[in-house]
Amino acid sequence: MTVGRLFVYGTLRDDAVVQDLLGHRLFGRPAVLKGYHREIDPAIGYPVIHPREGAAVAGKMLDVDAEELAILDAYEGDRYRRVIVQVETPEGRLLDAYVYIPAASPASRT
Repeated sequence: MTVGRLFVYGTLRDDAVVQDLLGHRLFGRPAVLKGYHREIDPAIGYPVIHPREGAAVAGKMLDVDAEELAILDAYEGDRYRRVIVQVETPEGRLLDAYVYIPAASPASRT
C-alpha cells in the first residue's frame, strides 16, 4: 500500500540501486523540484540539494509504502533528513512529495 511519493534526484534515481535496496524495482515518473539547486557535496561525494531561488532540480517521483520508505531512510542515514516539498509533473501539476535533504539544510516544510 502506497503511503506517499518520494522525489529522488541522486543515487536513488538509479533503478539498480533501488532494486538492490528493496529487492524489486519502483517505476518513477519525471518531476522537477523548483527552488532548489543540486550539487555534489565534496565532503561525502554524493548529490545534495539546497534551497536557491530560481533554481530547479530534475528528478523522478517514486510511489513508496511504509516499509520501502523505512529502508530508503536507513540507506540515506543520518546525513540526510526527509522533508515534504512540492514537485511539478511534466503536465504542470504540483504534488506533495518527500525528498531527502542534507540534515543541516533549512526546508520550507517538514
